[in-house]
Amino acid sequence: KMIKKNNAAIYLISSRTKLLELCLTKLFQNWNNKYDYPVFIHYFNDIYDEKFKSRINKISNKIFFRKIDYALPSNLNEKELFYNRTEIPYVQKSFPKKRLGFLHSIRFMTNITSFGKLGCPVKELENFDYLMRIDDDSNFKKKIDFDFFDILENNPIATGYMYNNFTDRMRDTRLGLWDFYKNYLKKYNYIPKNEQLRRAITEDNERLMHTLYWTCGNCNLYNIKAFLNSPWNEYLNELNNFNGDYKLRWGDLEVITLFAYTHFDKDPYNFDLKKKDLYHDKFPTFLSSYAPGIDNSFNVHNFLPFRIYHSVMRLINLVINKFKSK
Repeated sequence: KMIKKNNAAIYLISSRTKLLELCLTKLFQNWNNKYDYPVFIHYFNDIYDEKFKSRINKISNKIFFRKIDYALPSNLNEKELFYNRTEIPYVQKSFPKKRLGFLHSIRFMTNITSFGKLGCPVKELENFDYLMRIDDDSNFKKKIDFDFFDILENNPIATGYMYNNFTDRMRDTRLGLWDFYKNYLKKYNYIPKNEQLRRAITEDNERLMHTLYWTCGNCNLYNIKAFLNSPWNEYLNELNNFNGDYKLRWGDLEVITLFAYTHFDKDPYNFDLKKKDLYHDKFPTFLSSYAPGIDNSFNVHNFLPFRIYHSVMRLINLVINKFKSK
């Protein structure tokens, strides 16, 4: 029986060389074998050799590796970068200079329509109506028997799961976002279409913004035409000029979800995959918690104390879950 396929593709930016193969294996085994949508793997520097790529292509010949260049924006001073803001608790605890590569990756993940531009998804992706972005540790745990992309026929954006908890870490990575968003609305005279966000603006209540339901980012689907037919490029230009990704570590999931709540009639569609135990944003390994920097110096993957700590914690969690299941 012929399966109707959408004009769609999957893409990601990868740095976890030790997890990518497992991620792609599960993606195809539990879902994409049925549809064989092309997968475009973007990466910085020479982290994937031809031998590794050949092994990956045994999973599917529709997996394509694309090395991309990157650079700091020309209107940004290195002193402004997030890792230099040592007054922020999150920076003090876990955002050293070696995580510059993560800031480059946020620029990549936010620029969902900047095809072929420096540090952004490749030009080939502009040929697709629908795109799905995953991470290299996205864990498709069980068989999924529907086409994710079908939902985009009537929705501009969909996501694997949503959440609305607000932690100290989130506070530290959203500094200045509220003021930027209010100034954006004022500049273009926009009124958010989402009721909670409208109330947040009316009451000048930043907390209401923080407790919105956010898309997960690590399993997001975009109707590209819907974005291009909206003021998305105008908004993206404001974001890129402000450099909130590099200066304040604003995540793609926050800035894209804010845009969706502002301009789309429908809130993001939630597949609720975590609750259904079909998907998780990480694998049960310490490798999901760390990623190497863009240089080739210190790689926390190989740091023995971290390996021991996470192996012990995983064992403890397995024992706890076993007793819970009894």
